[in-house]
Formats: sequence, structure tokens, C-alpha cells
Amino acid sequence: MKLSSTAKLRIVTLAIATIFTASIGSFVTYQSYQNSLSTLDYAIDSTVADAVKSPGQELSAALFHIDEFALDLSLLLLSRDGAITTINESTVELFNEITLSEAALATKKIQEGRALHDYRFRSYEISGGDYLIVAGSSEAANSRLKNGLLSVLIATIFTSLIAFLLLTLYMRRLKERDDEDALSRMQAFLGDASHELRTPLTVIKGYVEMLSKGMMTAEEDKSRAYLRVNSEIGRMETLIHDLLLLAELGESAQRENEVIDLSDVLSAHGQDFATLHPERVVELEISPQIQIMGVRDYYSRFIQNALNNIARHTDSEVPVRISLTRNGKSARLIVEDGGSGLPDSAYGENIQSLNRFDKSRSRESGGSGLGMSIMAAVISKSGGNLNLRKSALGGLAVVAEIPTYRE
Repeated sequence: MKLSSTAKLRIVTLAIATIFTASIGSFVTYQSYQNSLSTLDYAIDSTVADAVKSPGQELSAALFHIDEFALDLSLLLLSRDGAITTINESTVELFNEITLSEAALATKKIQEGRALHDYRFRSYEISGGDYLIVAGSSEAANSRLKNGLLSVLIATIFTSLIAFLLLTLYMRRLKERDDEDALSRMQAFLGDASHELRTPLTVIKGYVEMLSKGMMTAEEDKSRAYLRVNSEIGRMETLIHDLLLLAELGESAQRENEVIDLSDVLSAHGQDFATLHPERVVELEISPQIQIMGVRDYYSRFIQNALNNIARHTDSEVPVRISLTRNGKSARLIVEDGGSGLPDSAYGENIQSLNRFDKSRSRESGGSGLGMSIMAAVISKSGGNLNLRKSALGGLAVVAEIPTYRE
């Protein structure tokens, strides 16, 4: 299933919000957990340190330290024969047995244990081979960690929901604005299209009425009438075909994109144009092996429209230059001529579908007047943009920036 750009944006936004919230929350929770353990370890170490400073009175020194600082620690004496004597019991009962090997290991550094509850302990060997053991419960730190992670989970879910709702509202408002703009352009477009259809229909209707009423008797007049009717029918067919192509380009379920070697497609059309117009100077400056994602038929139509516009609207000796180069992560396709160009107001525009710049040109040349709209729609489907500028040759330069394909 192919995801839409809106769905991809939502997924990426939610992923970023989730990762950011979970990362920050987990980091803070883990730091809090480590701080709790560090506090417990410091209490245990300081108690053992006071015992070490009082040879022969280790038990009294350790007990005094616990009482003086009101520490919730257990103080035990482990004899050489493994018997445990409790000197001071913490509020949480930690364990009821410990081995001599465990006690010996704990003389080097604090150890962790699990019996009745999770605990941490350290020992000190006193005279006679007995061990003084200082232990404290780590249940509070563990509980803080669990609660913190639960809070992180709840905060992450909440943040993701808020991000989703805000993004949905933003996308909805953006879509409403785009829909309004599209509706406005569509209304203007439909007005133009209906006018273009009405014009040939009026001509056809007029000639048909004159022929049906016998108002044209001369064979020469009849022949001219039939030619005009046939010409106007051809105009209507072209217009309807272009309208259908624009509708297809506007459908969300368009044809599947494929990897296109734009260099080959452009070279083929450029060479065909040069062959069919030998009186023109046609320059081809096409870099090899530039690939894009798109529909080959659409790009063929794009190139044909650009070249047909030149053939229709410029003199036969006007020079033409067709170029394709890499521009960072994009391909820059330029079709330019040395003709008279467009009105100054048209240059520099970022063309959108349904734009029309000179409505009279379609009537003069027999086109539908929708060529530029089709060209803009083709480039837009590939995520590119189409602009018009004054050509160095003196006429119009159609400039398309198209994202290149990268494996």
C-alpha cells in the first residue's frame, strides 16, 4: 500500500514527538534512579568508613553513624561459622542469610542482592575473621524507576495524541485553503474551457444551419464550409483530449511511476524536432544518464507541448536550444527559443495547472490553450516546479526543476 504525503508527514511527526518525549523522559527517570542509588551507596560507604576509622570498636562506630544521621540501614555481624546477628534492622527486612563468600566479595565494593527485597550491601572484615555488614533497601529507587517509566509512557502517549490532533487541525486548515485556491482556479478554468468549446460550436452550428437551409449553393462555398466545420471539430477534439489528460493528472490514483532516463527521452524528442524542422538551428545540450521518477508518457507529452508551442508561435527560422543538466539533487530541463516570448508579466511565475497566459494564442494556432497547464501538472506530479523566464536567445525559456532518482 502506497502512503500519501500527508500520511507520511503524520507518521514522521508522531515518530519525532514520540522519540523526543520518550528519550527526554527516560533520561530524566534514569538519572533520578541513579541519584537514588548513589545516595544509598554513599550512606552505606560512609557508615563502613566510620567503622574502619575505629579499630576494635567497629560495631559501635557504625551504629553511632546510623543513629546520628538517621539512616535507614541494617547493621549485621556475620561470624566465621556463618551465623548472622542483627545489630540494627532497617524499616524493610532485607534478608535472613548471607554466605561468607558473598561477604568477602562485598569488602571490595558495594554488591546487589535479592532476597526478601532488593538491597545493596557492603562488608568489612573485623578482628577474628568476622564480617560487619551494612545493607540498605533499593526498593525505593526501583519503585521510583518503575513509576518514572510509567509516567514517561503516559506522557509519550499524551504528547503523541496532542501532536496528532494539532497536525490534523493544521493539515485540515491547509487543505481547506488549498481547496479554496483550487476551486477558484477551477472556476476560472471552467469558464475559459466553456468559452473555448462554445466558440467552435457556434461556428459549426452556423455553417450547419446555412447548409441545411440551402443558403450555400456554390460548391466552393460548401467546400469552404465543410473545411471550417472539420477544422472546428478538430479543435474541440484537441480541447477535450487535453481536458481529459488534465483530469488524469489530477487523479490521486494516477499511473504508477517508474524510473525514466530523462536524457534519452529528451534526446529522442530533440532529434525528432531538429529533423522535422531543418530550417531551424536546434542546439541539444543534454547531460547523459539523468534519471527521474515519473510516467514516461506524461514526460513525452511535456516535451512535445514545449516544442509544439515553439513551432506554433515562432517563425520557422527562430533558433531553439534544449538543455538538461544536474543541479544538486534536481535535474534542470530548459526548452528555449529566440522568438518574441511572452508578456513581461508572465516571466518568473511559478506555473500551476489551469494557468493560461495568452488566451488568444490557442485560437490563432488551433491549440486548446491548455498546453502550459498540462506541462505544469506533469512536473508537479514528480514534485518539481515549472517557471518561465526570458531566454538568452531572446524569446521564452521554459525551466523545469525535477528531483532526480537516487537508488
